[in-house]
Amino acid sequence: MKINFTPDSRNDIGSGGEEAWQAGQIDLSTLTPTDLRYGFFEYPVDLTVEGHAFLSAARPPLIDIMFTLGLSLHSLRTDGSAQIDFTENTYVISLELVGDQVQFTSTRGVPTPTPSCSLDAYTSEVRSFITSGLEHLETQYPALARNSAMRELRVLAGL
Repeated sequence: MKINFTPDSRNDIGSGGEEAWQAGQIDLSTLTPTDLRYGFFEYPVDLTVEGHAFLSAARPPLIDIMFTLGLSLHSLRTDGSAQIDFTENTYVISLELVGDQVQFTSTRGVPTPTPSCSLDAYTSEVRSFITSGLEHLETQYPALARNSAMRELRVLAGL
């Protein structure tokens, strides 16, 4: 299982925000989690399990996918299932805990047998992804380190 992203500074600021960004009117330290989740940092993201690409260079907002993955850890432990879905389309990746294995299916179909990985491997990869995302964003934009959404992500991922 592997989850990674490719930084792309051309997509750090959502459409329509460029003028405000250039004028210094956007303070990343005070933006709401919702604003950060849907208006910034749209980077290519890959999520592959047992050779099946559930995401391949998809461009979700990085903070949104980090929150979604962090929430999936909690849902898997409490409910035995979770979903990774996307506001901008109807694609859904479903996760189900079967024993100590997380099985992955999606609305776009998957190969047989169903791709899976251990819960420990999934947890480790999600935490690594969120850690690298936070490090990248906070290095590029130090004001983000003061935003409560970044603290929420750390707590959600158990970092």
